[in-house]
Amino acid sequence: MNKFSIDEILSEIGLVEWCAVKSDELLAEFFPWAKSILVYYVSFTKLNRRNIFSKMIEACRKSSEIGFYIVSRLRSRNVFAQYVPPFSSLPLEKYAEKGGLGVVGRNGHLITPEYGPRIVVAGVVLEEFYETKRDLGSFNPCEGCLACTAFCPVGAIGLNSVKTYKCISCLSCVLVCPVGLKYNEEYI
Repeated sequence: MNKFSIDEILSEIGLVEWCAVKSDELLAEFFPWAKSILVYYVSFTKLNRRNIFSKMIEACRKSSEIGFYIVSRLRSRNVFAQYVPPFSSLPLEKYAEKGGLGVVGRNGHLITPEYGPRIVVAGVVLEEFYETKRDLGSFNPCEGCLACTAFCPVGAIGLNSVKTYKCISCLSCVLVCPVGLKYNEEYI
């Protein structure tokens, strides 16, 4: 497999927001054969309190279509690959951050320069080594911002960590994030 074949496959579907990073110990625990992971995101926009869950589910569905297509195309070229859905046990947001797609914010979500946290992150594990990274420059959206901390109804979001056992997955933190706020239909 070469860089051109992955680039070719991703351009076929118009996927531009992606990166690939080298496998690490955690990825190897789940996929011992893995050499790298391709990570991408699908945005969900036009959000309000009533539709945010359906928009997120729609983005999850689209991410699976993309993932299965990539896997199918790679396997047709004799490259073994495995789709990893959003919200899996793998820290896809951390891999995306490592590859320069965004930064993991106070709320534990990947914050991208364009959409903020209004995305779902998915991946494709690759049996061959492939790496490509982006440079985010000085992008640090959570510095000086406490919007998600202030609006979390259960106090799950702290200054430096998320108490996942407290989180009720209400997505208030996604709606109030000022990065990408233009993608909301209404504001809290």
